[in-house]
Amino acid sequence: METMTAGWQLDFFDEAAAIVVPPPKIDPLPDPSLWSDSVREQMVDALISLACDSRRGDNMPESLIDCAELLRARMRNKALDLEEYSMTIGWIFGYWDGALPYTYVCAVCGVSPEVLQDVILNNARLKADLEGVKRLCCGSLL
Repeated sequence: METMTAGWQLDFFDEAAAIVVPPPKIDPLPDPSLWSDSVREQMVDALISLACDSRRGDNMPESLIDCAELLRARMRNKALDLEEYSMTIGWIFGYWDGALPYTYVCAVCGVSPEVLQDVILNNARLKADLEGVKRLCCGSLL
């Protein structure tokens, strides 16, 4: 490891001492525009696997189970990260796509995208939260 002097510190009772700072860590992945085609394909495959795989061994993808758990926590009035929750509702209703769109994850896994949407629309608290996310994403004329 190479070090370089970043500055000097003057001690009132002693001599000047060099302040040595280790070099900054290099980002392990360069800018995606610099990726080769094979690396880009591997990253896409890994992303799809991450979104669609299940830790439980069933056919339900973890990304959708995580969404359902957030919705359940909100219905039971448990503490949750409101920013993550709002982004989840926005993802489910297509206000933002994230790395993979919700409808794509559902299509790949053979799950109807309307399942979680119906849960939100049929629960008063979740529906009110959806309206708040709608106002943030789309604005309002009033």
